[in-house]
Amino acid sequence: MKGFLLLYLREVLRNPWAWVLGTGLALLALAFRGRPEGVAVLSVYGLVLLFVPPAVLALAVPLLAGREEWAFWAAMPRGAGRLYLAAAFGVGLGFLFPFLLGGGMAASLLGLSPAHGLWLLLALVLVIAFWVGVAALSGALALEPGRALGIGLLFWGLLVLAYDPVVIALSVAFRDYPLEGFLLGVIFANPLEILRVSLLKALSAPVLVGPVGYLLDKLLGQVGYAPLGVSFLLAFLVLFGLAAWVFARRDR
Repeated sequence: MKGFLLLYLREVLRNPWAWVLGTGLALLALAFRGRPEGVAVLSVYGLVLLFVPPAVLALAVPLLAGREEWAFWAAMPRGAGRLYLAAAFGVGLGFLFPFLLGGGMAASLLGLSPAHGLWLLLALVLVIAFWVGVAALSGALALEPGRALGIGLLFWGLLVLAYDPVVIALSVAFRDYPLEGFLLGVIFANPLEILRVSLLKALSAPVLVGPVGYLLDKLLGQVGYAPLGVSFLLAFLVLFGLAAWVFARRDR
């Protein structure tokens, strides 16, 4: 397991595009120099959601969805699902190095305080881990890079681009019905949005909380950051657990 993790970790670290994307984050941060710290962090986070998921998917999916390579490893005695998880964890750790470097450079260029800088780095870690999980599940479902990438980009479109309009439409269309439980489930289905709301509250940024933030306050009240931890924990369990289960049972 450890050797498999290190193998895929090295594959990511040897890819120059991973370092270009990670350090490119610092260049993007230059656009927000001079703004209040909270606004700068949230602006960088918004950009991260736009460019990091497709980039992570484009680099991670070919590593995790290669049918020929997995056919070679299939003869190994260890459980297939555990090997696949080790590969996914190796890919995720590989991405952390360049992106944390880029995040640290961005925090320095923006002149962030240690607390604000840590929130930015935490957001990067959670976003990367989430999308590596999506890449792992997509690869297990398709086990063919092109199709797996399409599945991953569909996730990105639904969770990043279409999510807010869908939540607003549901809230407006069914405003006369007791749908609190249903809306709460919809909100927890996208931990990325809960992370945005948590960042907004933690940094006291003068930015509109948005419809999801309003619903989160209305449904949960003042409960601190528990929804953030619970939503990401559930997401990781579902994404990585389902990926291992699907991969272990499919024909490789």
